[in-house]
Amino acid sequence: MYGLRSRSPFGIGKSKRRRFNQETEIDAHPSPHANQTVQVIQRLVRNLETRTPWGLRRAVEKDRKTDESNRPGYARADRETFRFFELLQDSPSPIEELVPGAEVQTSRGPAWLSLRPLTSFWEPFPQMPEPVEDRIWFDIETCGGRGQAGFLVGAVYFENNQWWLWQALARDHSEEPALLQLVTELVQKRPRLVSYSGSKNDWPFLASRWRHYQMPVPDHKDHLDLFDAAAAMYRGVLPSCRLVTLEHHLCARWREADLPSGFIPTAYVEWLEHRDGRLLAQVMLHNALDVVCLLELEPFLTAPWCPLPPRVVPVDLTSVAVG
Repeated sequence: MYGLRSRSPFGIGKSKRRRFNQETEIDAHPSPHANQTVQVIQRLVRNLETRTPWGLRRAVEKDRKTDESNRPGYARADRETFRFFELLQDSPSPIEELVPGAEVQTSRGPAWLSLRPLTSFWEPFPQMPEPVEDRIWFDIETCGGRGQAGFLVGAVYFENNQWWLWQALARDHSEEPALLQLVTELVQKRPRLVSYSGSKNDWPFLASRWRHYQMPVPDHKDHLDLFDAAAAMYRGVLPSCRLVTLEHHLCARWREADLPSGFIPTAYVEWLEHRDGRLLAQVMLHNALDVVCLLELEPFLTAPWCPLPPRVVPVDLTSVAVG
């Protein structure tokens, strides 16, 4: 069983809370381009919002207000420590200039792959769970629901004594089979999966896309869906069991200038039409934070006790905990 890190100050006294705050001070020097990056992305997201259906805009705005009102004071902005990309100027940029990566060839054609150590853009680097080299923590981004294309799969895994972020991108719809081939090779090497609601959504979506292209669905050993544990432990304790809510309260982080999930399909359409990599880089940041959250949250969600006030009705955690 993974050990539990004390990242949330719930249930501790004033003196300990003061010490917690001192110990979690970020010793990081912001880039001179950090503010510009945030401002440009915020503007691009606002422009994107005006081109989305009214109902979706309303739902996103409701989630935004809820997230801001329930965000704990100790949560820090992601860009204070998570320097995923920077915009050196306010003008369209190729994705290759913003996020390190390269075109790779597969038996199904080319796709684009970004592979880099987490320590190359995350500082200070937090304590991580015990590494298990046959596991991947993964999340996907798609053009919509079932029947639509997928275009980005992100995963974190441990290899050669360090943690890696792996992101495969279909730069257009023709590259989706190659993306799926890359995912197949990744799962064959690391067949133990960890996701957040991925057993009900992400993996069935991928399976449908493999079948769409008459590709075999790769076998996997097991699939730990952290949403089930989160619902058992934190429903009725936290404002919601959305991943970003757990990120705020347990990972002590919030996403500055985030691109809401509902806008991601539209952002990809913008990329296909204009090839401006700035919003696509923000999609990749969103995806990276999603998979990193899984890695950070797993110790909390597989612990035999809860770091927040317990539910009124006890839960049998043997059904959700994984050693």
